[in-house]
Amino acid sequence: MLIGSWGQVVFFVSGVGALTFTELTQDSSGRWVNHEPINTAPISQFLGPGQDEAEIKVVLARMLGVDPTSEFESLRQLVRNGENHPLILNGTPLSGNMWYIETISGTSTKFAAGTGEILWTEVTCKFKEYL
Repeated sequence: MLIGSWGQVVFFVSGVGALTFTELTQDSSGRWVNHEPINTAPISQFLGPGQDEAEIKVVLARMLGVDPTSEFESLRQLVRNGENHPLILNGTPLSGNMWYIETISGTSTKFAAGTGEILWTEVTCKFKEYL
């Protein structure tokens, strides 16, 4: 079953394997500036919308048919190359704009006994809207 995608990264769950995420956080903001006139309260001015942000925690697990080490390296290269794509979840784009991954960080928590091979990594991907 297809969960979503970002460019060549496809989130799915099937009988063969899975590349999925465990959490989704979304943030929207406005851009504001405060003017500081003398002897009166500050005056706030709305400048326009800010960039939307989204964060997902992606599970990379060998037991789900994914090589955590190579998949993390692939994600890292996409970040370093400045890739931007639509971020699609449940068949629907998160917005009408493209998205880029601002940062990724990975935490490996399970390793193969004897070899130290990484078996499980959770990767936090912080996306920003590309305007």
